[in-house]
Amino acid sequence: MNQKLWYQRPWQKLQSQPKTTIFVISLILTIIALVVTFFRPGPVHGSPEFDMDPNFGIPRPPISSPIPTTNIIIEQAVMYTSGLIGVALGTIDAYRTKTLLPLLLPISGAFIAFPELMLDVLGGLYHPWPTTTYPSFHLLGREIVPWVSVWFGYGAFMQTLLRLLHNNTSTKNLWLFLGLMVLGDLVIEEIFLPMGAWVYYGNQPLRVGSLPWWWLPCNSIGVFLAAAVAFRARGYLLGWKVLFVVFSTPASVAGTYGAIALPCWFAVNGDFGWFVTQMCGLLTMALGLLLFCVILEVVLERNAFEMDGRGVDEVTQVVDEEENYHDYE
Repeated sequence: MNQKLWYQRPWQKLQSQPKTTIFVISLILTIIALVVTFFRPGPVHGSPEFDMDPNFGIPRPPISSPIPTTNIIIEQAVMYTSGLIGVALGTIDAYRTKTLLPLLLPISGAFIAFPELMLDVLGGLYHPWPTTTYPSFHLLGREIVPWVSVWFGYGAFMQTLLRLLHNNTSTKNLWLFLGLMVLGDLVIEEIFLPMGAWVYYGNQPLRVGSLPWWWLPCNSIGVFLAAAVAFRARGYLLGWKVLFVVFSTPASVAGTYGAIALPCWFAVNGDFGWFVTQMCGLLTMALGLLLFCVILEVVLERNAFEMDGRGVDEVTQVVDEEENYHDYE
């Protein structure tokens, strides 16, 4: 009996103290990242993944990377399937809420491809694509059309989060859902990166596996913010105004990167040692955690650490008399 209580007490204490729980989890992940990156060889100067341009002093994208066309098609099929699942769920919810918001929100994920180009240039991410076989067009020197699928695949996450918010789920579930998004992103990247679907280059911080971990909060919190903004503005987004999400979703992701990714952008495009590089990564992770709490407090009007708390249940709206938004019933 005493042995059972010995195991139970620390867990019960963590459950009753969410700040301590979050700190412990963050500390464990930090130790893992620092230990792995300390013993893992850093980027090799002159290699395709760390070839500094002599004129500009920043890494050049590995444009000579092999183009695994079959693997790229598999990746696109998986991500498009995920996105279509989000659209299917959104169609059902659109019927229930009598608005197009649940349908357009997952579709709007495809438009994140536009800020993705800027984020790829700053963050050292390159997508090889067989332009001679499959035509596309460029912005900022990067492919765009084929890579709509990467962010469109996040549509299922956004739609699920929108439904959770409609159901006024607990703050604890929102923390857990953020963890689920981070885990989902990690699994997807660790599957497709070895397949050559895309390549990270430059002096990437927190490169524990194939994926540099600093991308995880940027991707997940950006998508979370997009869904949170759409939810809080749902009373306004009626009729033609629902098209606002086509702009707010990519803006949310771009804004998230702008808020927390700057330290890593400096590291990726520089030639720093292990300590500075990893500290930049940890700073981005810490800023991501802070930003998530701000989203909970400011956008969703929740106490970030009151795990049983609920959000604002009222629908803020200024609409014509004939327009009504119906929350889930």
